[in-house]
Amino acid sequence: MKWRGRIIKGALIAAGVVLLGLIQAGFFDRLKIMNCKPELVLCFVAILAVRAHSLRAGLTGFLAGLYIDIVYGRYVGIYALLYLVFCVIVSLSLRRLTDKYKWAGLPLLPPLFLLYEMGESLLVRFVAVYVAGGGPLYHYPYAEHFRVRILPGAAYNLAVAVLFYLILLLVVLIRRPKPAIRYRRDKDIVIDNA
Repeated sequence: MKWRGRIIKGALIAAGVVLLGLIQAGFFDRLKIMNCKPELVLCFVAILAVRAHSLRAGLTGFLAGLYIDIVYGRYVGIYALLYLVFCVIVSLSLRRLTDKYKWAGLPLLPPLFLLYEMGESLLVRFVAVYVAGGGPLYHYPYAEHFRVRILPGAAYNLAVAVLFYLILLLVVLIRRPKPAIRYRRDKDIVIDNA
């Protein structure tokens, strides 16, 4: 029974990744803000990583990144590596905080998404320059690239991730069983969480 639940949960996560990947490629390709579009799959697996163990978060990130690489990317493995590292960092830095305090992870999301955008930009540029046989890494100063490309991308992904985080909190709160209250003869209230 335990494996059945895990298989169903894994299938739902895979379906969510595929659906969000299709929405990201179809709808959000035309809905760019400051020439950036959100990475819905990244936001989805990052929010799942907030509540998951680092091994499970890394595996989910790796498989989601591999899906993005195979379906939409030019080079297989770049986003698999990026999503793997990002999800493990998110899980390690936020899981214990969100177990105690549900909203404690939100202030740490902006620097994590900023680091992801910086790492993605650098890794993709390195690969593109390597494949092209050399040349400049950036065609204009890095500060300009940071302002034009990295900050808007991080802000857009952060806004979508916060929306996903709120939806996850709603799902967790709805699914949480209500404690059963029993009354004893001596008028003490006993709360059962079983």
